Amino acid sequence: MSKEKDNTANHTHDHTHDHDHSHTHDHDHDHHHHDTQLPHEKWSTHYHALGENHGAPGVNDYMKAVRDYRKTWPNKQKVWAGLDILPISAYNEAFDTYHRTCVGTDGDWFSNMRAFLRCGLAFTFTGVVAADIATDILYGEGEIRNCRVNVGALEKNYVNIAVHGHLPMLVSKVVELGNSEEYQQKAREIGAKGVKFYGICCSGLAAMYRYENVIPLSNAVGAELVLGTGALDLWCADIQDVYPAIMDVAKCTQTVVVTTSDAARLPGSEHYAYDRFHSNMGDTEKIARKIMDRALQAHWERRGLPVFIPPYEVKGKVGFNPYNVGQTFGYDKIAKALESGQIRGVVNIVGCSNPRVVFEKPTYEIALEMLKNDIVILTNGCASFPLLKMGLCDPDSVMEKCGPGLQAFFKETDMPPVWHVGECVDNAKSSGIFGTITGQFGRALKEMPFAMSSPEWSNEKGVCASLGFRLHGINSYHCVEPPVQGFKKVTDFLKKDSAEYLGSVMYVHTDGKTVAAKIIEDINAKRRVLGWKI
Repeated sequence: MSKEKDNTANHTHDHTHDHDHSHTHDHDHDHHHHDTQLPHEKWSTHYHALGENHGAPGVNDYMKAVRDYRKTWPNKQKVWAGLDILPISAYNEAFDTYHRTCVGTDGDWFSNMRAFLRCGLAFTFTGVVAADIATDILYGEGEIRNCRVNVGALEKNYVNIAVHGHLPMLVSKVVELGNSEEYQQKAREIGAKGVKFYGICCSGLAAMYRYENVIPLSNAVGAELVLGTGALDLWCADIQDVYPAIMDVAKCTQTVVVTTSDAARLPGSEHYAYDRFHSNMGDTEKIARKIMDRALQAHWERRGLPVFIPPYEVKGKVGFNPYNVGQTFGYDKIAKALESGQIRGVVNIVGCSNPRVVFEKPTYEIALEMLKNDIVILTNGCASFPLLKMGLCDPDSVMEKCGPGLQAFFKETDMPPVWHVGECVDNAKSSGIFGTITGQFGRALKEMPFAMSSPEWSNEKGVCASLGFRLHGINSYHCVEPPVQGFKKVTDFLKKDSAEYLGSVMYVHTDGKTVAAKIIEDINAKRRVLGWKI
């Protein structure tokens, strides 16, 4: 086998922002009560093999989900239009915003903030919602699965492959081939027990709930720790959250790193990929076979190298989505539990990890306080890894950490109160769960005892994810400040003044427990307005 190496709201008001302008936007709420309870017999989770065409029922599921979701914000488009933040297209808004920030272009801070909000909407509906729907149609929605978690799940004497990134096209074919009897046999022929896959960051999470034997190990910031075990033969990286430092560790362990995207190259890696025009999409299986063959070769070449696997392994459940949540619990029961106070609220805990804070500590602290106070957690992406690793997705270990309300609601199920929905693009699934619960009451999202928290956000994607929820009126909570402290008006606009425009605010404090207390306080305030028990 040869190496191929390439290093190469309706009211009018005036806003004074050192300039005069006024605009009208509609905040009226017509609360039409409607029944959005999931028809369980039609919403059963479906799964199909890779490459199999997605049938009409799945598409219909999504169309109904979109309709139910839109009922929870009938006035939002009016609000967005009144603010002049409806995007034209994702590409247009990205280019327009980039141009505005060039030298001598748009010097009006409020005009730039409107462009910022347009980008948020474009990102939400193009980069998240549309991408999530398309991925599920192409590769299947997945299902609730039991999984092994953490580095202790690594096993010696297998051809061990890590998948790392966010693009499913090539990774899916690699996983499919690796699981085939053909490659399992090839692995046995070179003295291995077989082929195993391990997930880093979001490719691992997405593959995990679709394909049974992809084991989640770490988020992006913890990738070097996984490499340091010496147990991995090949590291298959695509795009986003793949840091160049992994190459230094890979050299020490002689792990082969393969890149699969022209937009995400790593010096010293081997490149097996689509071209930048994706003109060779028809070669997907051919490229995947090169990667699998290279993994076999790497395993053979690495025989006898030292391997140390820390004995830390837990179990958990993953793969929740708006459909199987309804099927498993019943949205009518969830709504009753929420109104009665058995469930105090729901919070979506997401976001990348950030080396500016103690690794994963604030995320875990906030999650613990939510559970103690009977708040159901939705989670995805990098922030989900500390919850997985600390057993919060395991129904057998998490319940002792929960308040009496959650214990009572979940006592007759084998499900945890932390619903892991998948990778970061699966925030769309969290939104769908929020929306479907809200639809039970015929209210607006901003009225509900919901929250979004990305405790350790660290990049543009984290800001956009937060903004996506805030544009729908759901507050966001963080332990890291957004990098806008240079101008007070912008800082105030993002944090507190946005309540006037969006019905939501941003709260930031460096201490996780303080952030948790604020989430609980604000959830209680929402419950008081609704007249619900606290």
